[in-house]
Amino acid sequence: MRRSLFLILAAILPAAACADAYAPQTGRAPLIEPASQSARQVVPITPPRSSRPSDQIEARLLAAHNAERALVGSRPLIWSEELEAEARGWAGQLISSGRFAHDPSMHGHGENLWSGWGGRAFTPEEMVGEWIAEKAQYREGVFPNVSRTGDWSDVGHYSQLVWGGTTHVGCAIVSRDDRSVLACRYAPPGNIDGRRAY
Repeated sequence: MRRSLFLILAAILPAAACADAYAPQTGRAPLIEPASQSARQVVPITPPRSSRPSDQIEARLLAAHNAERALVGSRPLIWSEELEAEARGWAGQLISSGRFAHDPSMHGHGENLWSGWGGRAFTPEEMVGEWIAEKAQYREGVFPNVSRTGDWSDVGHYSQLVWGGTTHVGCAIVSRDDRSVLACRYAPPGNIDGRRAY
């Protein structure tokens, strides 16, 4: 059974949402934790250093992002090992704890999350494709008025993915048993009130 869940990013102004694309086959679903209001402050951070994806999976995640960005005229994202390390750390914590929630630390980056179950292998393109599929409900406008449903979180992954002001991304996939978590971090973050995605 498929379902999408959305939360407010816990480290910046209204930001990317998270997708829990597949319910577990057995057992109970991970706990979904909403972000606290006090964690929504923007914290100035040093821009990430540019690097190259270190393996084929990372290269495919980056290519999936950039193919969609090209369709709306946003510049290609650059890979960041720093953002990848942050994403890997948080995805690992989610797998270890069985939780599914945005990182509450004041990391100052955008964040997209995806989780899948069922003992099957998901391709990087399928994972990112879940976020891209939200464009069916996206409408151009000033954030947060960017969703045909009236709820920006219905398109929050997509708008972060194509956000024109975002320059760097780092992603990591962590798996255990029949569950996988993809976490991506974005700098500078997107989904900022009063601005357009592209």
